Amino acid sequence: MSLKPPPIPDPESLKWAWRVNLACERHEAAWRAGQRPRIEDQILSGPDPNGPELLIELLAVEVELRREMGEEPTTKEYRDRFPGRCDAIDAAFAPPLVGEVPRAEEVATIAHVPGRKSFAEAGKSVGSIEPGGPGSDFGDFQLLEEIARGGMGIVFKARKRSLNSLVALKVLQAGALATESEKSRFLLEAEAAASLDHPNIVPVYEIDREHGLFFTMKWIDGEHLGKLVPRVIHDPKASARLLTLVARAVHAAHRRGYLHRDLKPANILIDSQGRPYVTDFGLARRVGKDSGLTQSGAIVGTPSYMAPEQAGGQGREVGPAADVYSLGAILYELLTGRPPFRAGTVMETLLQVLERDPTRPSQIRGGIPPELEAICLKCLEKDPAERYASAEALAEDLERALRSEEVQAMRAGPWLRLRRWTRREPQLVTRLIGLGIVEVLTQVNYLTSPRPIPRLHLAVTTTLAAWAIASVLLQIASRRDQIRSAVRPAWAAADVAFLTISLWLLEAVGTSMVVGYPLLVVASGLWFRVGLVWLATALAEVGYAVLLLDAWWRGTLWQTDHRPNIVMASILIAGFMVARQVNRLLVLSSYYENRLPS
Repeated sequence: MSLKPPPIPDPESLKWAWRVNLACERHEAAWRAGQRPRIEDQILSGPDPNGPELLIELLAVEVELRREMGEEPTTKEYRDRFPGRCDAIDAAFAPPLVGEVPRAEEVATIAHVPGRKSFAEAGKSVGSIEPGGPGSDFGDFQLLEEIARGGMGIVFKARKRSLNSLVALKVLQAGALATESEKSRFLLEAEAAASLDHPNIVPVYEIDREHGLFFTMKWIDGEHLGKLVPRVIHDPKASARLLTLVARAVHAAHRRGYLHRDLKPANILIDSQGRPYVTDFGLARRVGKDSGLTQSGAIVGTPSYMAPEQAGGQGREVGPAADVYSLGAILYELLTGRPPFRAGTVMETLLQVLERDPTRPSQIRGGIPPELEAICLKCLEKDPAERYASAEALAEDLERALRSEEVQAMRAGPWLRLRRWTRREPQLVTRLIGLGIVEVLTQVNYLTSPRPIPRLHLAVTTTLAAWAIASVLLQIASRRDQIRSAVRPAWAAADVAFLTISLWLLEAVGTSMVVGYPLLVVASGLWFRVGLVWLATALAEVGYAVLLLDAWWRGTLWQTDHRPNIVMASILIAGFMVARQVNRLLVLSSYYENRLPS
């Protein structure tokens, strides 16, 4: 089969397409985080204020998301908002001509990809191919429609003319611009799937080994699991039966020596009979082997579904337990309607994967069997050794749950449950531990004091108890998406207020206890918001100033060798340094998520 080399793609058009895709991903991520951003703001800050393509794509994303949330957007509503853009609005509301693909949380590869060819060099590549759009020809294939677009490839529904049969044709997205590393990874995906003979893994028919630019798979007439979550969320047992089949398919891949490393709902296809098929082995690698395609420290996978060892870039430690974790994340979404971790940026999501435990599914949605919840949380353990020993063991426990038998996951002891709680609510835990230490020291000081003052001791103890109760209530409030953004500043204000009251009761303005103010500023950095850091800094300065004014009013300000200006400066410096570090992390996150192909 001879394939005609394509014309060299225009670099500017590639960059434009990248920018449009990035704007859509940001818009969807913000919506899913509950922010409801305005398209008008995206257009003004987008790549081209007059670009109709950007408006159409953003409208299509927002309309789909609103329909998922049960809303009924209308063309009239958007025509009022965007007068003169009726064509773009009609195009966005038109029935899709291609398969629907999730725009956000595609494969995130936080690593530099060296060796990409220049456009001139790419044009000299022998046998390079470039697919056209639906309706065009691609060698022996007629492209019928685009089905999916992922991190490396584009999948088309195609007809193989010589056999007059439907196939799924996956083409390397970079085409003529692909590096040898990208081609090798693409071929690894094809070879991995082709070597796996399992009824729940999409079989591969044909591989272009000569050029490494396409392969064909069985055509699955259905949808990916991500589109079916709203339908199965009300039937946890149906979700368990579905995941049992998927887990056994993944175990079959593990037995043949392949790790998937990117299991997620979008990579599980469901046919018209309800049978699941695992697909997209684009990040697969051999167990115990380093293919050399992933750099040391690279983070590969989809953040909301990747295991902590993947999120930490510990490639050599990634084994079958990482796929077990991803299966648990899929089960979590099937039970609750959302993945265990999803934040506004990739970096924030990765930090949650590394440091926090997910909210218990039963706290998000009622009616979840405790056996399935226990199975899900066991899969999502941070330590790979505490997860299921294999995907097959997971499948067996799911089958026990379906038979209403005792499951292995229910045997978690109190110590394990305590550890899960401490990782699930770190802000509350750190405060309760800190307040507990202060209360113990307060009791020791009171019992060893030569002149104890019971009234003062009771007042301080009551303040610490009120601080702890307020922290618990604020943590409970933070679970509600509608008010989560308001809880954090309220929590920062409450911390400063209770610390100020405690120091005022103890008349400790001239003691080392004022170090609590810069410590609260440092703790505010854990919220990963520059604005919150500066708010905590300003509140700490105000709280300390109130103590100074009170001491000045009582005439005790200068009775100790105390330098208020040093304390005030220390609070400000702490705020500046923490805000600077948080901003650096945000800039790095923005760089890795927004960079264009080099």
